[in-house]
Amino acid sequence: MPPFFNTLNPVLNERKRILSMRSQSVHFLRSDLLFFVALAILFSLANFKALAAKDLFLSPHPLASDEIFKAKILPLVQKYCLNCHSDDDPNGDFSLELLDKPSQVLEDRELWVKAYKQLWIKSMPPADKTKRPTAAEYDLLVEWLDMKLYHCDCAKVDDVGRKTIHRLNRIEYNNTIRDLLGVDISPADDFPSDDVGYGFSNMADVLSLPPLLLEKYVNAAEKISALVVLPKPLDERRFTDRQLKTDGGAKSAGGGWLLLTSTGSVYHDHVFQQSGEYVVRVEAMADQAGPEVAKMLVSVDKKKTNVFEVEGHLKPATYEIRYSFTKGSHRLAGTFINDYYNPSAKNPRERDRNLSIRSIAVIGPVDTVLPSSYKQIVISTPNDKKPVLQAAREIFTRLLPRAFRRPVSDAEVNRFATLVESVTKQGEPFERGIQVGLQAMLVSPHFLFRVEMDPQSNDPKAQRLLTDFELASRLSYFLWSTMPDDELFELAADGKLHQSDVLDKQITRMLKDPKADALVDNFASQWLNLSNLVEVVPDAKLFPEFTPQLRADMIAETKLFIRTVFREDRSLLDFLDAKTTFVNERLARHYGIDGVKGDKMRLVSLPPKQRAGILTHGSILTLTSNPDRTSLVRRGNWIVHNVLGLPLPEPPNDITPLEQGAKESGASTLREQLALHRASANCAPCHNTLDPLGFGMENFDAIGRWREKGKEGVIESGGVMPDGESFSGPVELIGILKKRQDKFVELVTRKMLTYALGRGLEIPDSCTVDDIVVDLKENDFRFTRLVRGVIHSRPFLMRRGE
Repeated sequence: MPPFFNTLNPVLNERKRILSMRSQSVHFLRSDLLFFVALAILFSLANFKALAAKDLFLSPHPLASDEIFKAKILPLVQKYCLNCHSDDDPNGDFSLELLDKPSQVLEDRELWVKAYKQLWIKSMPPADKTKRPTAAEYDLLVEWLDMKLYHCDCAKVDDVGRKTIHRLNRIEYNNTIRDLLGVDISPADDFPSDDVGYGFSNMADVLSLPPLLLEKYVNAAEKISALVVLPKPLDERRFTDRQLKTDGGAKSAGGGWLLLTSTGSVYHDHVFQQSGEYVVRVEAMADQAGPEVAKMLVSVDKKKTNVFEVEGHLKPATYEIRYSFTKGSHRLAGTFINDYYNPSAKNPRERDRNLSIRSIAVIGPVDTVLPSSYKQIVISTPNDKKPVLQAAREIFTRLLPRAFRRPVSDAEVNRFATLVESVTKQGEPFERGIQVGLQAMLVSPHFLFRVEMDPQSNDPKAQRLLTDFELASRLSYFLWSTMPDDELFELAADGKLHQSDVLDKQITRMLKDPKADALVDNFASQWLNLSNLVEVVPDAKLFPEFTPQLRADMIAETKLFIRTVFREDRSLLDFLDAKTTFVNERLARHYGIDGVKGDKMRLVSLPPKQRAGILTHGSILTLTSNPDRTSLVRRGNWIVHNVLGLPLPEPPNDITPLEQGAKESGASTLREQLALHRASANCAPCHNTLDPLGFGMENFDAIGRWREKGKEGVIESGGVMPDGESFSGPVELIGILKKRQDKFVELVTRKMLTYALGRGLEIPDSCTVDDIVVDLKENDFRFTRLVRGVIHSRPFLMRRGE
């Protein structure tokens, strides 16, 4: 068990003490907050320690060797950099005067990362300097720094990495509840939003435990347990003189009977666990006297329901009503309403009429239809031969290993079974006890967290294979965003899941399962920022055509396209230049495609001179626009970060917005204003990269419609890339981007490995990325090769101590 769990022992003991002092009903779960607060604090400390323990002094990549540094890199630094970065007055307080060995680069890694980005865009030395590197010299500097800063010698470095304890995010929580308990609800929708790290919401480092979330977990557990295990219909719950109360002239008559000699009532306040129709049955008899038989009023909440004639003399009988009750407490009463007393009657049996009541019973709810989740969970019930403790053990012996995603001990099962038994001893039905047991299970850290327990957790050299159960969880939460299914559990129990051929068969099976759509909804949508489209609101006056239905169509188009690439095992390069997409009539009309009718999405060919791949999807084009116009910079920036993965530096803090700059400069067009940006030494390096990419997509308006003309006249969608390659229009630009396929495939690999591991990539992970990219090149960049490469990688199959 991780060391910070061991530190919780005093907290756990205090939790047990609190529980022993309080009634073990549903409200006992509130004491778990003490446990969770301690866990949150320790989690944060462990998280901080993990983030701070990055070893940056790794064996360098051979291409970043000392020999190359001394022979080629240091001379370039001395030739071009010392004018600005010497000890006299170094720019940015960054002096290179004493630079003489490559290890100094890693000692000041953050500064050199900034330098690497500036060199990549050729912003250093400044453009006004007469001595600047040639294109070949820039390439050499950038390549050497890239290898030094982001790669290591894979023959010398062996580090599979480690992530912190991993909380389920909101999506994973909802899906796990669905697959564990058989109920399709979304309780986590009420939770606080998950933080995002490295572009994804499933990063262990940022999935913290704010106090509000702790309270939400407890509330959700109560609601879920009540929904999935409704109390089983009871044949009869009978309340006798020990539970019944009296009002008015009622007294004990022996034998369990309560005698009403003149007026009065016998009643019971019963708590109905669920709404529905019930039978209320009253057992009564009468001393008859006078001209009529004794009469009994049966009432609910002091409201008259039925009046019964209690016939016969001292002859017990039952009288019942059917009544629809709402959930909660209701008063059930039997009242004597026709007293008769004549002490002078000759016949002693005719002198006094009385009513006696022995019990009130509740039967039902008689109209309950048990949910399928009940049958899935309550696989055993107590009876004369099976005590409550045994039945509860049978239920949690099956349920806990699935909830905790690992084998459980008898002691763990007994703790939950004992809790169920304690609830039933308080007079509650067995199903109520199971509800309380479920609540305890759903607030357990072993349910809420994906725990991987290291035998040598404090030894960073202690690398180990994941257990089969840990691997099953990594697989299922990577491909499905939910818990393992029965087949994965069975393979893990047999110790077969690590076998390469077995793992391949499971990858194939899991990718065919509908649950693999989670890769579209969670991985790809976050990588492409598609989920942000719901927050984009184009100006309604300028773009009245943009309706909620059109927005939904755009999202559906991109998701269907991604799903097709994944399901049909197509090339990752189809993201760039696919010639087909999915549209319905509304979206086809938006794109100017004829011959499509109806709301159903269908596969169509794209106009060959206008559109290709996801860059021309309406979703991406709208997402990267301003509300009232297109944004060349936003579109260029999206391509840089989501297609090319280029290391652009952050923009200056004092940058002037384009509209304001246009007014100040007198520029009449956006292109003129951007030209002024590129004329600025501070702006030119980034804009030389961003602007051509943005101009290449300018034929599309702010909601993705094709246009030949804009407010400023004929659209000029041509441009020149920083390396001198020119293009005209989006399709030619996409063709140039495809030539950078190595960068694109490396980016997608890094994104998917990050998502699969649930942590940011470290320098040693570059070895895995490089291996996967090489394999992709040899296999036509097929999607399944990417998935298999990630799953078969050592960082996915292993972990190390901290």
